[in-house]
Amino acid sequence: MTTTYQDAIENSNIVSKTDINGIITFVNDEFCKISGYSYDELIGQNHNIVRHPDVCSSSFKILWETILSKKPYKATVKNLTKSGKTVYLNTTITPILNAKGDIQEFIAIRYDVTKEVQLQKNLEKKEKELELLNKTLEQRV
Repeated sequence: MTTTYQDAIENSNIVSKTDINGIITFVNDEFCKISGYSYDELIGQNHNIVRHPDVCSSSFKILWETILSKKPYKATVKNLTKSGKTVYLNTTITPILNAKGDIQEFIAIRYDVTKEVQLQKNLEKKEKELELLNKTLEQRV
């Protein structure tokens, strides 16, 4: 049995492909696991099926401007699962070009950084609490 680059990527990352309009044409098992949707629920849907309502439209404007200019887009993206859980994914979206140099499709490769983002938020909260304690320490002594 031969392992390909595609196998290696799909086995270690969350992968999806869309057409040029953002309609899902492929998802791997990892995408289904993290999103909570089945393969059949995702194929043919707009990729914004996993869009988190907190994400501002200007972020998507930048994303589309970048990938339509045939450049890769990289960001940590906040998504929403089928059950309503928030997940954070380090994401790279790359336009795939045909022989003429036109965009044929987009491939997105992601990995889950939800735990890391939550730890960072908790750390920032604790730092603010500590800062406030330090400011009010003299008053309390």
